[in-house]
Amino acid sequence: MIKKMISTEIKVGLLVLAGVILLFYMSSRVEKFGFFRDKGYELSVVFDNATGLDKRTPVYIAGVQVGNIGNISLEGYKAKATLFIKKGVNIPVDSAIAIKSQGLLGDKYLEVIPGTGKQFLAKGDTLRDVASSPDFDQLFARIDTAAKNFDDTMGGLKGLIGESEKVNIKKSIENIQVASTDFRDLLRTNKEGVNRIVSNSATISDKLGTIVKDVEDGKGTLGLLVKDESLYNDAKDVVASLKSISSDIEQGEGTLGKLAKDDTLYLETEKALKKVQKGAEGIQEMTPVTILGTIFGFLR
Repeated sequence: MIKKMISTEIKVGLLVLAGVILLFYMSSRVEKFGFFRDKGYELSVVFDNATGLDKRTPVYIAGVQVGNIGNISLEGYKAKATLFIKKGVNIPVDSAIAIKSQGLLGDKYLEVIPGTGKQFLAKGDTLRDVASSPDFDQLFARIDTAAKNFDDTMGGLKGLIGESEKVNIKKSIENIQVASTDFRDLLRTNKEGVNRIVSNSATISDKLGTIVKDVEDGKGTLGLLVKDESLYNDAKDVVASLKSISSDIEQGEGTLGKLAKDDTLYLETEKALKKVQKGAEGIQEMTPVTILGTIFGFLR
């Protein structure tokens, strides 16, 4: 009986021990090979500082979780993180990644900013564009430094500003208040005029919009000039005709061409002018004799 009880207890103990061993084994297998998780692929990214990140840090795109960090290791003096991305999530090669926080004191997470490229990262690729994100410790240190500098500046201003400067500043503020009051009274007094100006401006704007629309629709003179292709073709033909006439003149063709290019016309014209000039000189020489003859005839 005792032997039977001992054998039963041993059997139960061995069964429990086997279950514990199996549990540890499956846990190690799940952690190492990623059993019972979604299928996907791995990417890597190198950070200057990975403070706040761990193996369970999620990865988001546009606020939707698409993966998590699988491992973080030291590479040189930087932190290399291996990302596990879900299957079906394509990340362009020109994408960026940044470390962000969920609120001021919230947990850290990774945000992928997708690029616009047509090529996508494949298994084992590296996200190289790491966007810098503010470190709150550094941010608070900068704020503290800025506050101290501001305090020192105000202390320096207190030493520079005397009683006379304070009086001048007070008068300047009073003048600004008076000018503001006068401007407000001016607007109140001329409210109808201001409203009329605004109304006229709106009317002019509407008319300009109508004119622009008519031009775009090809209406009116401007619209025809802009939209009517026949006017363009006519102008093109006129320009072509002028070019043809100019070419004929340069080649000495036609009446204008001969006048411009034929030297004989110039020579004949010069000869004719010389003959006219000689004739005029002969008439001038004959004029005194004719006048004297007329006078003598009258005296007789």
